[in-house]
Amino acid sequence: MTGSIRILVVEDQPLIAMDLEDLLTSRGYAVLGPKSTVAEALDCLGRETPDAALVDVDLRGERSYEVGAELRRRGVPFAFATGTVGCGDLPAEFAEIPVIRKPWCVDDLLDFVRTQTRQGR
Repeated sequence: MTGSIRILVVEDQPLIAMDLEDLLTSRGYAVLGPKSTVAEALDCLGRETPDAALVDVDLRGERSYEVGAELRRRGVPFAFATGTVGCGDLPAEFAEIPVIRKPWCVDDLLDFVRTQTRQGR
């Protein structure tokens, strides 16, 4: 990892994960992951606390809400990324969490990261 701002990427699709990792590292961010399962993400969070996170909702058929709950508990800003789950389909406890729709707009994704890591302020 070369950047000082650490972004946890939780994504189970290898090509999407690589694309996201390349995008973030090319902008100077350090990527934790990508992690492709809830267990891997929680294991990572047991060792490190990222500055922000991008979390796919559906990880090989398992919902990533437990990861979201842990990120919230630690005060880590995060967004759910999804191509299948609508904003209204998230549990009520995550109603205020941003949702980045796949395929994402690069500017929207980077705006989220900059804003949440206080670079945009």
